[in-house]
Amino acid sequence: MKFGGALMKDAQGITRVGGLIEEFSCEPLVVVVSAIGKTTNALEILCEKSQLGEPVDKDFYKVKKLHLEIYNELFPQGNSQMSIALSDLFDDLWTALNEEYQNRYEAYDNIVSIGEELSSCIVYHYLVSKGIKTRLLSSKCLISTDSNYTDAEVNWNYTTKTINSRVIPTLENREVVITQGFIGADSLGKTTTLGREGSDFTAAIFGNIIDADEVTIWKDVPGLMNADPARFENAVKLDSLSYHEAIELAYYGASVIHPKTIQPLKVKNIPLIVRPYYDSSLEPTRITNNTDSDGAESSIIVKDNQILLSISTQNLSFIAENNLKQIFDAFSRNKAHINLMQNSAVSFSVCFNEDLIKLESIIDELKDNFKLRYNTGLQLITVRHYNDELVNKLIGESKVYLVQKSRVTVQVLLKR
Repeated sequence: MKFGGALMKDAQGITRVGGLIEEFSCEPLVVVVSAIGKTTNALEILCEKSQLGEPVDKDFYKVKKLHLEIYNELFPQGNSQMSIALSDLFDDLWTALNEEYQNRYEAYDNIVSIGEELSSCIVYHYLVSKGIKTRLLSSKCLISTDSNYTDAEVNWNYTTKTINSRVIPTLENREVVITQGFIGADSLGKTTTLGREGSDFTAAIFGNIIDADEVTIWKDVPGLMNADPARFENAVKLDSLSYHEAIELAYYGASVIHPKTIQPLKVKNIPLIVRPYYDSSLEPTRITNNTDSDGAESSIIVKDNQILLSISTQNLSFIAENNLKQIFDAFSRNKAHINLMQNSAVSFSVCFNEDLIKLESIIDELKDNFKLRYNTGLQLITVRHYNDELVNKLIGESKVYLVQKSRVTVQVLLKR
């Protein structure tokens, strides 16, 4: 099971998560937790400020205050073991904020990963207080990766060995395993992360290796929706869909599932269940090999804060393979994920998430060989199983910068 931060934003959320774990604890159970509430966002701001040499005291104490408030509400009489554990983690965070790093990506992984360590500490001690046999295992000691900070690749051989040697015996001892999503460690023991929102992927890694009956992602929505219900009043739940369809939706940015989550489950035909945490009796979304329901509903994915970078050669010569290699290398080095791209004879257009530091670095790498123009503040809309009426309604009177269509999917980059 994987629990996201939105479900654990306060003490009531932790209590509800604890209740769900207790409900299913009669069976062998691995629980993966994300950072609490908006902690990841707060730690990203802290990381950025620390790298720029700006004061971090106030933001640090905001993060600390949030977690201590949850602790005090869960344990009004105190809990000495948990108090010591939290204190040690805050010391680790303060140390991480003041360390010297080789680059901003190593700093990110060291600082931001502490959010998951804090949440797992709280959930673990709460479960123990309720008399649930529980073992807290660090995912840094379980998931082995390379050293590609912020988007590390899993070393499946080592990871399989560590999970089999540490997790399986714990489950056989009828203990619930609690661990952190999003985090791993390289061969030198340095902390790495698996990509933003990577806790789903962590759950899939465990599911694959221990041959789980199913992997459940608990959400604050009825299941996997065909659109964001906060944006679209008529959004509906998808009762079932195939692994292939889920991979497509995740690739285009469906926030419910991390893009890497599906493949480890598909390999072993393990169902992925997306279930509402507020009522475990409700029928969830089931993601399996069954393709019967694919395309029954149009799915809409909206990504805000997009940058469009248009690249052309200095002398209007063709954009050829050697040009594209240089462009892709610049994006790869700066860890900028491309959401949409389009090639013409003399230009190449790329859309990616807004990050002005990455944009500046990419421009700096390419400016000597290319002409560059960019637009910020754009919105990327992707529609799977589209029809023209729906697409026209979504575009409205907006200014369209780029459109791509296939038989099944249309993507429109626009400015509202």
